Amino acid sequence: MIPAYTQLPRIIGHRGSSGMAPENTLAALHLAGQQGVKWVEIDVTLSADGIPIIFHDETLNRTTNGEGLVVKQVIDDLKQLDAGSWKHPQYKNERIPTLLEAIQVISLYGMGLNLEIKPCEGMEDETVEATVAVLKANWPSNLPLLLSSFNYFALAKAYEAWPEVQRAYNVSAVPNNWQERLQLLECSGLHIHHPFFDAAKVADIKQAGYKVVAFTVNNETLADQLFAQGLDAIFTDYPEQLLQHFQQNPRQREILEKP
Repeated sequence: MIPAYTQLPRIIGHRGSSGMAPENTLAALHLAGQQGVKWVEIDVTLSADGIPIIFHDETLNRTTNGEGLVVKQVIDDLKQLDAGSWKHPQYKNERIPTLLEAIQVISLYGMGLNLEIKPCEGMEDETVEATVAVLKANWPSNLPLLLSSFNYFALAKAYEAWPEVQRAYNVSAVPNNWQERLQLLECSGLHIHHPFFDAAKVADIKQAGYKVVAFTVNNETLADQLFAQGLDAIFTDYPEQLLQHFQQNPRQREILEKP
């Protein structure tokens, strides 16, 4: 398996190209691929019958016409829901994708994947086991794959289930004992919420050999500032917009080309 962070791009599509298409749908993944995005980030959780699906929230209410807990719905029922109209009527036929369906689209465009594991609390082992089973059977070995989570138990299980795949620890603010946590979880990177960015701490983390990525950055000026202070990459809802910003002149293109 390719060490994912050796191929980390500066710009990663957050939940696909989710500023313009409904998040975590095949439409958002197709759009990211068509825009030339090198990596995407999506979220995986389980249906009631144990199928890994691409969905962010614990409940269906925000991004579908359904209601209630995702984990209590079987895949056949989830597939009946409209997962696109909330964004725009043109996406009314979008459905909640399975992880397998997402892999097929992502691999079509040769994109890398940061898969965030979002288990229902108490179902960490089941979520990771089902997710890793699908990935092992279907993820192309020539494409970079990174697993991340806010959930300690999910990351520990991911290391146990597939240690060859690099992992990232998701946090809002950088904890004081960041190195202890990263070592304990055998993680290779720390993903942080951008308002908590601290240039001195980031420098220390990178000096220790870890990657630092921030979410969710949708402003070109902010992206410029964060990269200038040492950030490795950003998640953004508008990857095409950010890519165009950094490609528009030679000096800015250098930022995209730096390892």
